[in-house]
Amino acid sequence: MQINYLKLYACLTLSGLTIWLVDQAWTMYQLKLVSDATTKALSQVSQPKKIQVPAYKPNYQKPLTRKEREKEIEDARVCEFFLKEYRKNPTEENRLNMRKFCPIKSN
Repeated sequence: MQINYLKLYACLTLSGLTIWLVDQAWTMYQLKLVSDATTKALSQVSQPKKIQVPAYKPNYQKPLTRKEREKEIEDARVCEFFLKEYRKNPTEENRLNMRKFCPIKSN
């Protein structure tokens, strides 16, 4: 019986390459699973950091000078005047004046 070494070599080479490719594909699949699990775990760990409590800010303010106090009192009087005017007669002009002299203070 005659052995064809060329065919034997081709079959062994192709089967070796097939096994190697399957092994590489399996390794890549496992790495993707590990990568996905790691990404998911890290995102779950970092989620509480997104919901952070604002830092404590003390309400301390420096004492106002006499002129600053008088200005605040005058501004409050003007604001109160335009609020009353707007409540009596709610026109666009009164609304604009009220908004101009009574700013909305944020926390």
